[in-house]
Amino acid sequence: MKITVANAEAALDEVQRDSDKLHSEELRKTIANYIESQREALKALRKKLH
Repeated sequence: MKITVANAEAALDEVQRDSDKLHSEELRKTIANYIESQREALKALRKKLH
């Protein structure tokens, strides 16, 4: 399955919206940190591709 960078970014946005609905603040923070690290990885990948 081929995933584009744009699709990956959209998926992260969807995960962020879904995680905002969680009751556990600790879990929301953990997911937010993970999403941020993935966004940084996507930025680096985008730079490599261009």
